[in-house]
Amino acid sequence: LLRALHSLGLAAVVLHVNHRLRGAESDADEAFVRELAGELGLPVVVSSEPLPDGNTEQEARRVRYRFFEEQTAAGRCNRVATGHTLDDQAETVLYRFLRGAGTAGLSGIRPVTEAGIVRPLLELRREEIRQWLRDNGHPWREDSSNADVDFRRNQIRCQYLPELTATMNPALAETLASTAVWAQAEEDYWAGELIRLEPQLL
Repeated sequence: LLRALHSLGLAAVVLHVNHRLRGAESDADEAFVRELAGELGLPVVVSSEPLPDGNTEQEARRVRYRFFEEQTAAGRCNRVATGHTLDDQAETVLYRFLRGAGTAGLSGIRPVTEAGIVRPLLELRREEIRQWLRDNGHPWREDSSNADVDFRRNQIRCQYLPELTATMNPALAETLASTAVWAQAEEDYWAGELIRLEPQLL
């Protein structure tokens, strides 16, 4: 993501959050980010705020997005791009479906949010990105906790989606991502309708 944005002249600053949950591995991730930012001639801002008690994944997400909002408010950037992929979208939609979500939940990950978050890689498969990095000789880092099946999200990523893809639908990830696009359109339509109808009915 960073290399693509930099090549397009769209990268102004690199933001990184080190939750320090994986010890030396987390610190090595931070060192990698700092080195890459230096290679590209970009400033880097790192946050190492400790996580509050609660669900680790949820609290880590809250800390990250609060940090992004703070950096945008401080004028370091006007948008924050994250590297979510089509695979992330598929996992999110399936996870929310299994928990009984309606169209709001099935909307999954939005490509653009009101808070200024953009996800330029949302239509690309994770393996496509890895292959591009291999083809161009670019190193990258993998978060080992993504393979920890003690987390429900990782069970979907590592077990359920591969099994369903192999036995039910080889294009399952794309099908789930299309469901998110449909649900987003449905939600956006009704949001607009409610704005139009509210003054007439309430």
